[in-house]
Amino acid sequence: MSDLLKGFVAAVTLLLFALPAQARSVTDAYGETVDVPDQPQRVVALSELDLDAMLALGKTPVGAVNGRGQSGLPGYLSARAPQIDIIGDLGNVNTELLLELQPDLILTATDRPETLELYRAIAPTVVTAKPGEPWQSSLQLIADVLGDPDAAEAFSASYQTRVLQAREALAAQQGQSMSIVRWNPKGPVYMLEDSFASQIVKELGFVRPEQQREPGFTHSQALSLESLDLLDADWLVVGTLAGTGEAADALNQARDTPAFQQLGAVQSGQMAPVDGSLWTSVGGPLAAMQVIDDVENMVKASKP
Repeated sequence: MSDLLKGFVAAVTLLLFALPAQARSVTDAYGETVDVPDQPQRVVALSELDLDAMLALGKTPVGAVNGRGQSGLPGYLSARAPQIDIIGDLGNVNTELLLELQPDLILTATDRPETLELYRAIAPTVVTAKPGEPWQSSLQLIADVLGDPDAAEAFSASYQTRVLQAREALAAQQGQSMSIVRWNPKGPVYMLEDSFASQIVKELGFVRPEQQREPGFTHSQALSLESLDLLDADWLVVGTLAGTGEAADALNQARDTPAFQQLGAVQSGQMAPVDGSLWTSVGGPLAAMQVIDDVENMVKASKP
């Protein structure tokens, strides 16, 4: 074999090893077919749900984005993944940092065509969620993309078992109402009927207060302090996206006002602060488990 031919074969061999193995086709959340590596090794998770699901499946991405309204990973996930590189904010990824990670797969919740075109020029990109869809659907899709569908089924089964255990422990609270509130710098909002945490607490046997039963998976308009009665229920959880900052300061100030102190849930000792980045965002499998823990702990803490 001539030296020239040997060089050509070597170059082609290196190129083949450098390319990701496009061994499987998957269907994303919008029905698009995407070719992905058989066993992706360098996955980037560009939404909270993607990161949550990967960690729940026992996988760790090489890169992720800051949690909503935070300067780091979502608080409830940070201890599980301290070594993940941060490459920007939700919806505002630093492309240079993304390129430096040399991903062989990108998971994202964005559906913006121009953003997807950019990502797909870097690595196979799968849209893992549609607004309002249950986290279980995204978990199964992500597990399929990562080549481990059985892991999603196992987690979903453990979640259902956990729900049944919690309902038994919360037998005395079945049918009671729960208000779910995010406090922003401009005032509080309540989460709508179909939002992530709302679905979880309903599975546990709670109902939303009548004034918070608007359909939708986001949240209400900001309320004034004169409208705090709309936040009341048998139980009240209140959170901010970040533990410090303008929203946290606004909440602390509001808690000292007569209007807040006169809420029935506050007077009965059935109000609890929660992690707003967990309760009032898009959620995920680990977030769902934590909501159950939070509800049980709140009920236990309220008992004399």
